Amino acid sequence: MNSFNKIAIVLIVLFLGKVNTYAQITYQDLYKSALLNESVGDYKLALQDIDNALNLNPQYDSALFLQATIYVKQGEFKLAIKLFDKVLKLNKDYQEVYYYRGVAKAQTEQYIDAIKDLNKAIAFDPNFLKAYYNRALAKGRLDDFKGAVEDLNKVIELDATYINAYYSRAFWNDMAGNYDQAIADYQKVIGLDASYKEAYIGMATAMYQHGDKKAACETLSIATEKGSVMAEEIKNKICE
Repeated sequence: MNSFNKIAIVLIVLFLGKVNTYAQITYQDLYKSALLNESVGDYKLALQDIDNALNLNPQYDSALFLQATIYVKQGEFKLAIKLFDKVLKLNKDYQEVYYYRGVAKAQTEQYIDAIKDLNKAIAFDPNFLKAYYNRALAKGRLDDFKGAVEDLNKVIELDATYINAYYSRAFWNDMAGNYDQAIADYQKVIGLDASYKEAYIGMATAMYQHGDKKAACETLSIATEKGSVMAEEIKNKICE
């Protein structure tokens, strides 16, 4: 056998080895690759991996779930909801689906259905902080300010440093006309993060509604000094 034939045989063996290696890639391998790409924010590659995994196993609920959560992050809420529905048809006990579908439904203003899903998420895990937080937002959108505040009370009970929970509780108390409670929570937010401009504006609004124009204008001045254009605009309207 001449040297040319030997080289040709070696190349064929190497090629066949590569083909065999690719043939051994499983849908689980592709799913792991998708997880890795998703974790670094490369959603395009992650979705490609998921598509390839689903070509090998169309009933792979974990891949469908990951695909749906990526769509949520991309703002494709209706597509995500359809995929979450499909996951639950395959596995009705897939706990995480209820939370994420609830979030997606809230984003599409399906607040009642969102609350139902978040209720199920909380039933699976009574200490599911984010489920309480998002359920509070949905309740607030339905003008259930009392229910929203109760859920946010639970969030703060679970994590006393959750700054957005204080801000949201202040907002819904403000909407309900509970100005003293709202002001106290806005002050708590500012105590945790003095650069939280929206908290100054919210507190000033509550103060103004409560009849304390002087305090409201002083608070708006602080927010203006911190660079809030909105605070300056409001200050110019109500403090002259």
